Amino acid sequence: MASRVSGFIALTLGVALIAVALLLPSFLIPRLKVIPLDAGGKTVTREVEATLLDSRAFGTREVLPEHAGDSACEGDHPRVSCFISHSTPVFGSRSIGVVEPADKDVVTLRAGNILMRTDRPEPENVISATVDTVTLNRRTALPVLEPVSSFHATSPRLGLDDMRNGFIREGIQYQFPFDSEARSYPYFDTTAQATYPVDFVDEDILPGHEDVEVMRYNQQIEPVNMFTAISRVFNLDGEISEHEKASLNALRMSTPARDWYTPEELEQQGLDPEERVTMTRYYANDRTLWVEPTTGVIVHGREYLNYFFARNDAEAQAVAQAHFAAPESDGNPNRTALAMTAEWNTDTQERQWEKALEGRSKLNLLGTVGWGIGVVGALLILLGGWLLRRRPEARS
Repeated sequence: MASRVSGFIALTLGVALIAVALLLPSFLIPRLKVIPLDAGGKTVTREVEATLLDSRAFGTREVLPEHAGDSACEGDHPRVSCFISHSTPVFGSRSIGVVEPADKDVVTLRAGNILMRTDRPEPENVISATVDTVTLNRRTALPVLEPVSSFHATSPRLGLDDMRNGFIREGIQYQFPFDSEARSYPYFDTTAQATYPVDFVDEDILPGHEDVEVMRYNQQIEPVNMFTAISRVFNLDGEISEHEKASLNALRMSTPARDWYTPEELEQQGLDPEERVTMTRYYANDRTLWVEPTTGVIVHGREYLNYFFARNDAEAQAVAQAHFAAPESDGNPNRTALAMTAEWNTDTQERQWEKALEGRSKLNLLGTVGWGIGVVGALLILLGGWLLRRRPEARS
């Protein structure tokens, strides 16, 4: 009798443990694969020497010291290149925090970005600043399809003052989905205010973390006409304010051709030096992201940013392709508004790795526990079956 009771107990426990083992991957583990409600943090890029059009010098026609002695910068009509510095120390900083709404289904992230030069005091050191707010589905890491996103960018040096409220956006941005796959994902670019694919490139190993394989994704944004892009945003409500018109005017300049072209280029294009040409600001980017696939945490990021002027789309394409071919270069000496490599510094990478490895360990531990529980459950079922089938010993 004792054998049969023990058999029933072992069989019951075994079935219960098997049920728990099955629930872990199908019910409990997926509940952990959500963006945490305390998500956020800070990312900082390495300080680099950027190519930057000094708008103050350009406005006052004061040639930068590094171009002193350049014949193109002498006289009353210096070219735009005379106001472009190729050695401005620059770094970027982004702080992400959680704001309402945030609950079991969604999390709202607010990201404050600032790009600064370190050779000038505040507030002259600010090149650009943005505030981006997006509400994400905590399980898919994709924005909710509701008009709740907002974005505000200001950059006197780059001629931008863009505010957009209550719009729907598509694409990932600050977090990849859990169990990221070797495929393309839609990715929202805040500067262009549009979604482009970010493509899987290969699996990679990053220095210092040789035991974890990450996925490398790349996105090349071909030249975006900023006047057209921002006009589209401003026109969404059916009218453009005077303030918005002023912002758009800063994205186009009409000046003599000699300001932008060398004598050789003027001759090649058949332009008279005094002929007025309209130059429009364009934006292009080559973005690479390294993602820990289990958690979807971005552990490293690098962007080759390029803001520049061009007379038309064809000229913009040529300028952008030259920069894509040599992204570490200074950009076009006569066209650049800003060209720099924005790559996360070592401290930022380690903070992101810490988040990724912590989440990965928790998920892997539950997976291991699930297998262990399943094995114990199977053994108990076998034991219970054996005890129930065992014949009682004959009494003497």
